[in-house]
Amino acid sequence: MVTIRDVAKAAGVSTATVSRIINNKGEAGPETIERVQKIIKELNYKPNTLAKSLSKRNSDLIALLIPSLENPFFPELVHAIEETANEYGYHVYLCNSDDKRSKVKYYLDSILSHYASGAIINSLYVESEDLEKLENSGIYTVTIDRSQFDHPFSAVTVNHKAGAKLAVEHLIKDGGCRHIVHISGPRGEKSSEDRLSGYLETLATFNSGLSSKVVYGNFDMESGYKAVQKLIQSGTGFDGIFSSNDAMALGAMRACAEAGLDVPSKVKVVGYDNIYFSRYATPRLSTVDQRKKDIGRIAVEELLRLIQDKNEKPKKYEIKPELLIRESSVDQ
Repeated sequence: MVTIRDVAKAAGVSTATVSRIINNKGEAGPETIERVQKIIKELNYKPNTLAKSLSKRNSDLIALLIPSLENPFFPELVHAIEETANEYGYHVYLCNSDDKRSKVKYYLDSILSHYASGAIINSLYVESEDLEKLENSGIYTVTIDRSQFDHPFSAVTVNHKAGAKLAVEHLIKDGGCRHIVHISGPRGEKSSEDRLSGYLETLATFNSGLSSKVVYGNFDMESGYKAVQKLIQSGTGFDGIFSSNDAMALGAMRACAEAGLDVPSKVKVVGYDNIYFSRYATPRLSTVDQRKKDIGRIAVEELLRLIQDKNEKPKKYEIKPELLIRESSVDQ
């Protein structure tokens, strides 16, 4: 790999002179600048961006801490965030915690050592003290959704209770469902609890002829499949399913198909997340759209607002989800 020393030797100048020219310090004569720039091009020298960030105590790096890459929603969110970051000339340092506190601690230390300019954090296992440590080290933070919302720093959240209400009202009013199963995500997971709360509150507003059943999954297809398969085997009757995410909804639809319960004529299904695969399911899956692109853009632009003006104050943002009605919840 070509180093700054190689450039300096070929140009007959010091490494300090090369460094000043690279950083546009203007402390060399025109002929020297032209010669060094020509050699940089000939040798295809690439400046060490990490070294530059160390010297400036910041970088064009944005750290992104997410809970999982197995849930299809998060890779799509990563893409939305990276796309916006790249538009502004920033790169993303991806940190996948697998929802483990030990990995969260590792990546928090790594974010500090990489001198990231800011961090976008989506994790149940990040605490207020962690955010304070980053902020006190000059690393601005924006939390997304699963992270607690009652901290003093910037945050973006989705109104999942409202999203759940959209889905359940659709199943009752438009789908005519009277026995609705909710496949919840894990107990204690904030977005799961919010969606469950929205489901229960909506059912409570309809006070005649409705029954409910709550089962739990892990936000993956297999857990949705097994949860509904178990209900069918136990003889539990249902005509509607509201799933806390699309992956579990797709698993649930598979279990229904194997049991001869046609979707949507026998069972109507609504998922949550609007992942890419949902529009290619058979039938296409109705879902609540969290508006990933909006989340990504708001999170990045809020972070850059703080980075670019140290006097700016943190802000809180709430995203309103939208219901996308497709074939899985309406009669053909």
